[in-house]
Amino acid sequence: MAAITAELVKNLRETTGLPMMECKQALSENNGDFEAAKEWLRKKHKGKLEDRSDRATGEGRIAFHLSPDRKVGAIIELQCETAPVAKNELFVSLANAFAAKTAAGSSPTPDVAALRADPALDKMFVETYGKLRETMNLRQARRVAGGCIATYIHHDGKTGVMIALNAVPSADSVAADLCMHAAFAKPIAIEKDAVPAAEVQKVRELAKEAALAEGKPAAIIEKIAEGRVAAYLKEKVLMEQEHARADVYGKKTVRDVLKEAGVTAVTDMVLMRVGG
Repeated sequence: MAAITAELVKNLRETTGLPMMECKQALSENNGDFEAAKEWLRKKHKGKLEDRSDRATGEGRIAFHLSPDRKVGAIIELQCETAPVAKNELFVSLANAFAAKTAAGSSPTPDVAALRADPALDKMFVETYGKLRETMNLRQARRVAGGCIATYIHHDGKTGVMIALNAVPSADSVAADLCMHAAFAKPIAIEKDAVPAAEVQKVRELAKEAALAEGKPAAIIEKIAEGRVAAYLKEKVLMEQEHARADVYGKKTVRDVLKEAGVTAVTDMVLMRVGG
């Protein structure tokens, strides 16, 4: 059996970030073989991670990856158990790695289980667990492509927006402000025709019921209902919404603000929130 020196234990601890006694045990179990001890620790922590898989993961962060030309991007949600871990640089690095892998793929809605099982990411995932000792969960991932990708991550890392435009706006601030607007206004669709018909009909029927209950004349109930539908679409559809930065652009719709900046269409939009 190879001698297990204090220097060897120290090197393994620095490499893995795990406690000294755990590193010493790993070396003892593997006759002082450094690489075998690293693999032993990885397998050990993977088993522990599986044992804790039912623990609640109510915290986490949104991460994104953007190509240098801003034509391809990805946004993901990685969950954990506590807020301090969500801010830890190891956890942040893992989230960023998942985002980069998502961007490198071709599917706009990749299978998160397949991403999680990627050998290199699995290794990083297990090693991160070994150091942080919290259950983690890759909950969702989206890839976005377009003429220009705009992004926004809230300061707490819990809310993120990624939007694809059909052209590069005349000012970068227009793209950034659009994402902040979406985070604030929470649109459910880009254009009116993308809102589910059943949702529109629900709004229409509720408006009719309310008008009847208020004793409105039958002749104007339909008009009242259509007015309520129009108001609902203006409130919920991105391009119809009044831009939240009226202090910058004046009281204009998102569509008008973008048009003035040389953008005529939003081709994709993702709003992501931890646990949402």
